[in-house]
Amino acid sequence: MFLRLFNSKNVYSAILIPIIAFLFWMEPLKAPASLAVYPGEGMMPLYTFFAKFYTGSSVWPVLTGFILILLNSLILSMLSYEFQFLQHRTFLPGILYVSIVSSFPSLQTFHPVYPATLFVLISVYYIFSTYHRRNEISSTFNASFFLSIGALFYLPVLMLLPLIWISIFVLQKNDNWRLLVIPLIGISLPWLILWSFLFVSGSDQAFISSIFQGMKSVNNQFIFNIGFLVITAFIFLLSAFGSITLINSVNIRKMSTRKYFIILYWMLGFSIPSAFLLPSTGLGVIALSTIPVSFLISHFFMAGKRGFWREFLFLLFLLTLVANHLLLFE
Repeated sequence: MFLRLFNSKNVYSAILIPIIAFLFWMEPLKAPASLAVYPGEGMMPLYTFFAKFYTGSSVWPVLTGFILILLNSLILSMLSYEFQFLQHRTFLPGILYVSIVSSFPSLQTFHPVYPATLFVLISVYYIFSTYHRRNEISSTFNASFFLSIGALFYLPVLMLLPLIWISIFVLQKNDNWRLLVIPLIGISLPWLILWSFLFVSGSDQAFISSIFQGMKSVNNQFIFNIGFLVITAFIFLLSAFGSITLINSVNIRKMSTRKYFIILYWMLGFSIPSAFLLPSTGLGVIALSTIPVSFLISHFFMAGKRGFWREFLFLLFLLTLVANHLLLFE
């Protein structure tokens, strides 16, 4: 019953995304707290530029974070609508994304990962757009450009930059050296513009100092939290089931679907290690890694006939997220 409701083909199921988001964000929306400082995560220039407008305000940081997570969830679902790499059009990926990310109370504010995720999703759109289009320069440039902007909000996004070159080999099947140089231009351009502005204003040294100072912070203690471990174990299990169903259906799936999921697997492989390779990475990495995870879990719940075990696992997963929000992760 629950799975049928959340996995509806009806476009009106999109209304579940703001409803679920509101239920998770209800407390901070009713009693908002001032924007917290994120040592090691909130030092990137584009984030600090926007965050300074929230000084002294408690309502707008929470409201902005709420709006951004809604927007990211809708874009996530629209990716599956646009490129059709799931069995049918559904808003289930967006529902899973907003449920997983919102279950962590410390992410219920204007966290730097939310604007960064927005640009990452735009980049993924352009990456997918290059499929079967050799020498697709404009989309390749746009993908690298927007991914670079995302890194100016949230530094761990830099770990995803290799996706651009991987997509060139996987989706375009091209090794033309000219095309391989395009991502370097797209990645460098936002940083060059920023550096020029900082150099003219005389704040370039402070910018470098703040980044290195932030990278010395240790924010990855969350990986030992019981709530995080429980959620991670459950997500790993469901993602493994999703991978199995994907492999079992590989002969009947479109070639484009296989290619898109290869990119998503690489994305997951790059985002998770950032919590270990960059100790300053905090809970925000969950929002990045949940992008590919939401598609894998959706594939599992959409594959085959809906039976007792799928319904049971889906309900148990939702209850685990609620328990994580209320009890486990404090």
